[in-house]
Amino acid sequence: MSVNQFHTLIDRHSIACRIRELGAKISNDLKGTSLYLVPVMDGGMIFAADLMREITLPVKLRPVKASSYGSGTSSTGRVTLPWGLPEDIEGQQILLIDDILDTGLTLKSLREKLLEAEANSVKTCVLMRKESAAHLDADYVGFDIPDYFVIGYGLDLDGLHRNLPDIMHNPSES
Repeated sequence: MSVNQFHTLIDRHSIACRIRELGAKISNDLKGTSLYLVPVMDGGMIFAADLMREITLPVKLRPVKASSYGSGTSSTGRVTLPWGLPEDIEGQQILLIDDILDTGLTLKSLREKLLEAEANSVKTCVLMRKESAAHLDADYVGFDIPDYFVIGYGLDLDGLHRNLPDIMHNPSES
């Protein structure tokens, strides 16, 4: 599939504006605390980097590598954690950050594991939530989108296109 088949779903300016709003809301909701930001790598990396600059609270960064997709475009139904869980999270306020809420499997699994590791609390923040996942909980959601396969702004197709500044979809697959 060629990137030329993809069209802009959410442009970079809309993304930046929404991230400023999310950062302000998180900072207000959690004022008086410090946060451990736990971005889900690799897809959540760009979103987390931009979001952390908009949060006015003291933050520490503790990335986690997790995946339920492998090399395809749909979930395998199983979450892998090749790096394990971040260290020293016991008693901490965690903000778990991911690029997209689709099946909910990754966030649910990570949230449970972080609480089992005795994090004080775990809030979740996703850049996008697919329409089919509207029933799934996330504390902070950037955009609700149709059930498209999307690339760009951290999201990939076989490891490529994460560097695109806009979120793109292929209209012929809609």
